[in-house]
Formats: sequence, C-alpha cells, structure tokens
Amino acid sequence: MSTHYEDKRVNLELIISLVIVMVTILGSTIPLYLHTSSQIQAIQAEMKDFHARLCIIEERNRNN
Repeated sequence: MSTHYEDKRVNLELIISLVIVMVTILGSTIPLYLHTSSQIQAIQAEMKDFHARLCIIEERNRNN
C-alpha cells in the first residue's frame, strides 16, 4: 500500500521534473530567439541600403 507521504513525494518529483524540462526549453529557446532577432534586423538594414542604391541607379538612368 502506498502512504500519503509516498504520494506527495511522487507529485513533488513530477513537479520538479516538469520545471526542469520547462527551464531547459526556455534556456535554449530564448537565446535562439535573440540571435535570430538580431540577424533579422541586420537583414532589414541591408535591404534598406540595397533599395536606396537601386533608387539612386534608377534616378541616374532617368536623367540620361
């Protein structure tokens, strides 16, 4: 027969296991998100710069 103490211990072990899994998932997801976010910002800046250069080229071609 299981006692009340053993039931509480099993519940506590389950809660601890779930917390460990959640911390592991968040610990790997948050740095990946931050790294990806900075890459996206760099790509957006490059696209903006490229668009500006294309506009300058188009202006030169219109004037000729």
